Amino acid sequence: MVTNESVFLEWAAKHQGRFLLVADEAQFCGDTTDPDAGEGGTRAGALIKQMHEYARHTLLLTGTPNRADNQRLVLADYEPHPTDPKREVLVHHAEAKYSNGIAEGYLRKFEMRLTNARVSKRTLADDAGRGDSVLEYNLSDDGSELVPVLRDEKTWQPLVDDVVRAIRDKQKFHASYRGLISCMQQQDAKKVYKYLQQRYPDLRVALAVSSDTGASQVLQDFKVKPMDLLVTVRMAFIGYDCKTITVVGILTHYRDGGHLMQLIGRGLRVWDGTPAREQTCLIVAPDDPKMQGFLDLLREENDRGLKVLEEREQEEREEPGDAVQEEFSYIDSAVATTTRASSNELDMDADETLMVETLKRAVDAAEDVTKLKQIIEMAGMMLKQPTPVPQPRTEPEPEPPTEAPKTERQQIADFNSKTSDTIRQYLYRGGVKPGDAGYRDAAMKATARVNDAAGCTAANANTVEKASRRFRAALALK
Repeated sequence: MVTNESVFLEWAAKHQGRFLLVADEAQFCGDTTDPDAGEGGTRAGALIKQMHEYARHTLLLTGTPNRADNQRLVLADYEPHPTDPKREVLVHHAEAKYSNGIAEGYLRKFEMRLTNARVSKRTLADDAGRGDSVLEYNLSDDGSELVPVLRDEKTWQPLVDDVVRAIRDKQKFHASYRGLISCMQQQDAKKVYKYLQQRYPDLRVALAVSSDTGASQVLQDFKVKPMDLLVTVRMAFIGYDCKTITVVGILTHYRDGGHLMQLIGRGLRVWDGTPAREQTCLIVAPDDPKMQGFLDLLREENDRGLKVLEEREQEEREEPGDAVQEEFSYIDSAVATTTRASSNELDMDADETLMVETLKRAVDAAEDVTKLKQIIEMAGMMLKQPTPVPQPRTEPEPEPPTEAPKTERQQIADFNSKTSDTIRQYLYRGGVKPGDAGYRDAAMKATARVNDAAGCTAANANTVEKASRRFRAALALK
């Protein structure tokens, strides 16, 4: 429309009052007639307003109540927020949330695999006499340095490996299933693509970045040709429909809820190739605080769509004053550590996830670990049901068969399972039950207390003595 505006305006004038104007993705259209005047907006937005004058009716479709710069949508109406006078609410006539998609069967349920990382931040010496210093912290506690953390190969490579494992699991259900990895920039996407080629030479991987000629054709081919994984930046995003994508890897630093919803939406759409109830979308992501907030957003089914395309966080500015020499610091290293899992209904801490994942690999299962946990818990409840009392027997009871001694690995797995059960019982006694709003944080804190007391985690409890020590520490929780 922008490149041929006279064609559109002349046609609109000729058919005045006799056509419907549909503005799809209206959040991209600014509300100004002069985009060069520094007021924001786009030429497309100005033309939409002109076309509207000729239209019988105008329909706006949007994934967000505001533009990326927080300005109003073109032609849209707003009203005061009922509780916050500083905010406005978009007046809409219809909406569709994630909950609607679940209820009506056109969106999948999800499992999110969140991988933590140990970050080392180094600050160099300054003129005030402070020497070099190193601060170590967990990504789950502080995501302020997310960009360099995600660019450290010791962080992003384990996440990529998780995506590949998840795709191969999904393909056990149907060979057509495939995955998507979204990166921060083109250089990052190319590194991931190269790593996949070298690490998994049998994997069918496609790369689509805007600088490459033929990228659009790659996107089209990926939907119809036998493929496993697509690596891109933001090309497979709004409007890209490939329903066989069922695994989404998030290696981008954008954390706006609308942006992430659009991204994982590539894997949420139900495909008619298998029964809808058997389909889930597995999301592989870093375990930073804002990603945890997005998980809460999904849980609350508070899908507001795409609010912004790019991160527009406003930095706090100090009042003018004397120039101050800021510390010079950088991320020295970031190493992926533990992974936990969450789905629509439940949370699993890192210890539980590792244990169930180990069992899953041992029997070559393909189910999501959260579903396997539900199966295990249901089986445990059924096994605990009272059994009929046997009738007296006249003949002597046979000698019980001699049980083979458990291997060290089996004993370690038993202690880990007992430790997880003991932590859950401890939380239950305190009134914190699975599904409660604060259950995940409480479980993680309790597990951290057990690990600190035992001096090891489930991941490195590689001896019976260490695993037993963690179990004893769990029993001592008060």
